[in-house]
Amino acid sequence: MRCKVKGKWGCSVFSPSLNEGVHQKRDKRSKAMGLRGSDGQNVLASCNQVSRNVFPCVAVVFSLFHPSRRRPSFKRPKVTAMEDDSQPFDPTQWDYDDLDFRTPQLSGINSRGTSINNIWRCFSSPRPQQALAILPLDQPEKAAPNGNHSNELLTEGRLRAVTQCQRKVNEIVKECKRVNMRYRDHDWDLLFDFADQGHCLNGLRQTIFDLGEVSCLDTESNAPGAVKRVHEIFSLPTFMKNVDGGDVKQGKLSNCWFVAGLTALANLEHGLTQTCAAHDTGVGVYGFVFYRDGAWTYTIIDDTLYLQSPCWDSPSLQRALLQQTDRVDAESEYKRTYQTGSKALFFAQCRDQNETWVPLIEKAYAKAHGDYAALACGWVGEGLEDLSGGVTTQLFTSDILDPDVFWADELSKVNQEFLFGASTGILDGGYGERDGISEGHAYIVVAAHTLKSGKRLLKIRNPWAHARKGIWEGAWSDGSKEWTAEVQQELGHRFGGDSVFWISFEDFLRKYSHLDRTKLFRDVDWRCTQSWISINVPWRACYQDRFRIVLTKESPAVVAVSQLDRRYFNGLHGQYSFCISFLIYHEADSGVRRCVAQSHGNYLMTRSASVELPELTPGTYTICTRVDAERDTSLESVEDVIKQECRARTENLKLAQVGSAYDLAHKKAEAYTSEVKRLEKIKDRERASKCRQEERRRRWEERHIKRVLTKKQKQKNKGKQRTRCKVHKETDSASNKEPLILTHTGAGALTRNANADVEGTGDYTLLGGVEKGTVQQEIIVGSHTGDEMVIRSCHGRLVGAEESPVKPVPVSTSSRLGERLPGSSFWDSAGDSSDSPIGEWEELYNTDDTTHSLEKESRDEPRRNTRCEHAVRGALVGESTDSDNSSEDETPSPWNAVCIVGVRVYSKDKAITLQTLFD
Repeated sequence: MRCKVKGKWGCSVFSPSLNEGVHQKRDKRSKAMGLRGSDGQNVLASCNQVSRNVFPCVAVVFSLFHPSRRRPSFKRPKVTAMEDDSQPFDPTQWDYDDLDFRTPQLSGINSRGTSINNIWRCFSSPRPQQALAILPLDQPEKAAPNGNHSNELLTEGRLRAVTQCQRKVNEIVKECKRVNMRYRDHDWDLLFDFADQGHCLNGLRQTIFDLGEVSCLDTESNAPGAVKRVHEIFSLPTFMKNVDGGDVKQGKLSNCWFVAGLTALANLEHGLTQTCAAHDTGVGVYGFVFYRDGAWTYTIIDDTLYLQSPCWDSPSLQRALLQQTDRVDAESEYKRTYQTGSKALFFAQCRDQNETWVPLIEKAYAKAHGDYAALACGWVGEGLEDLSGGVTTQLFTSDILDPDVFWADELSKVNQEFLFGASTGILDGGYGERDGISEGHAYIVVAAHTLKSGKRLLKIRNPWAHARKGIWEGAWSDGSKEWTAEVQQELGHRFGGDSVFWISFEDFLRKYSHLDRTKLFRDVDWRCTQSWISINVPWRACYQDRFRIVLTKESPAVVAVSQLDRRYFNGLHGQYSFCISFLIYHEADSGVRRCVAQSHGNYLMTRSASVELPELTPGTYTICTRVDAERDTSLESVEDVIKQECRARTENLKLAQVGSAYDLAHKKAEAYTSEVKRLEKIKDRERASKCRQEERRRRWEERHIKRVLTKKQKQKNKGKQRTRCKVHKETDSASNKEPLILTHTGAGALTRNANADVEGTGDYTLLGGVEKGTVQQEIIVGSHTGDEMVIRSCHGRLVGAEESPVKPVPVSTSSRLGERLPGSSFWDSAGDSSDSPIGEWEELYNTDDTTHSLEKESRDEPRRNTRCEHAVRGALVGESTDSDNSSEDETPSPWNAVCIVGVRVYSKDKAITLQTLFD
């Protein structure tokens, strides 16, 4: 029976089993709250005795009023009248505030930890993403090179590109001869672009050559002055008639790294002739092949070139000076002086005034990258890789363990198995000289020779090709005392201004700090297999298993892991730069893992890292890669660049050109990203199904507990109704009944007073160990007449005549026992009779549904918060990011670094396999 209490506190008369659970919990909570003294133990013992022997409501009220116990937040339901026990027990009607009973914790530490976790959660994107395409979807797609080649011979890849280039050049030559016109490259037209936009010179959102500065008073302008064809520049033009490394001369572009690579390739037999796939000097069309991101590609150009000086018809200082001489042939003299021969070219040129192969190869390389500005600044190893298809490793001379071994195994094999580029002063950031050697400048090792006396010398060339500039001035330099007639004859060296000098091996290691060693694959049986993936780069980098190699026979191997060459889509590279390193582990049959190689630290040339293994035994090897990312917030993100370029809503040819190169490069990892998305979709679907099943189980268990409690309550109500029926039968003879009065004089038990004045009732006196002087409290338990009962409470003596009667609530004894009254919130359906929820509920969701909630199953139920951790994690990050952005507009976007990484494995094993490992 539940009573209404007019005071502040109220409680229900529960069953003894429930009271035991309440007191056990209370004892635990009181211990956690610090009730360790004798007073607290006596009070709790007294309360437990009262609660077990008399009425639980009195014990609970008494224990709550004790000052040694903290008051709980106990919210009672609004009860305006007597409620019968036939109403099923509903725990949700009584709201306990668990915070008041919680065990004290170190909330400061937990809150700080949570705050730090939230900071890191907002620091990075939950799922980093990178745009794999820049151009809109309605653009015609260009065929992308296959990023995952089978184990093919290296000669096959080059031959395929050369064949395609030759076929294309032959078609152009045939068409030009049909219309009797020289070839003009409409995709990269220097003449019209020079007069209009300058996209062939400058990159996207990058201006190096300012065409607006060209004037008649600026003889040292950093921009070209005119554009003309080869037959207009050279009187007797030749193409690759006499290819010589000493014929290369750098122009007005800081691309010494590429020009040095041309010098190195020119020293190889058929090194540059293989670079030019096809040409026709009469029509003016040339086709070249370059190695880009693990594949050979071809580029076709026309024969227009940039000149330093403007044409005669354009205003210039040279024209003004010649006109002052009153010469009749001033125009011819101007053209012969300023616009004829290799010396008139603005960019790279040949020392031979009629040779054209250097400027044409440089132009084709610039077109492949989009513009000339993309060639500014680089590393010799990059140029050597792109021209030869080799693999470059960076070396620091201070790291060489045994110089003699280095000379015998590597330097002495220059132009045979290796190519070497050298530079100094890179880490010092200087641009001075070290005994004549220019800092921050690229040199190329031309030859290595050991004299009869045992002296080891190296022949070095400076691509500047300036007389006595950037030349070694120490021992064995031109004119030094070390030279004798016999040594000159032995080396075939002549003193002169060809930018070539000799230096001893010891001085070479002392003066040059950085070497780029490029491995050449001269044997025809070398094969290459490769694969490209996309890696989400965390802020804190670590090694992860990415690839697996299965080698079937013993073979030399070279493993190179590289990222996309951002030089091809410069301007859309974003804010992140990456550095790659990797380890190679041998997976033994016994399960033991052994590291067999580690990549060299390519701290400067970050495009790739490599490992050379002279002999690799058959077996399974795992490549563990590590990608370190660095963010420069001063740079524009890809989204910001596109937004700014498209702001005018006009045609943007430069954005289309760079965007096309970006899309073409990122298509290499398209197969991997598609597979990752498919696997992630499966994981999300499984995770969502698991969450729905857990939520379904939780709901079922909740309903099951309610059913058990309801069943117990019904059994209790049934027993009490039977007892009540007996009481009714005994008291039916009395017509008027007075209230039953319980006298509460303190702690103890309540007993009925046998000397009651009212017939059929008795006084209940609270007995037990009670101190004298306690205040007497009387509780009118109730009065009943027939089937009606009223419960009232008061402090002191209650006079029934002075109280306003409370409207009785009739209780029908003829109603079915255990019948549930209207308004009950218990779940009662036929489906609840099962022992567990069935698994066929998942058939409601299709294979693409990743919903974590049970909305389809609970449309008729009250809406509940069923969002699991997986579903709310992204929302929390988004909300936190939005709040951070609203509070501080300058806060950078979350960490979102994604790197496209490819691995190339060179070997002589025909059956080698390369597998990509997924997370």
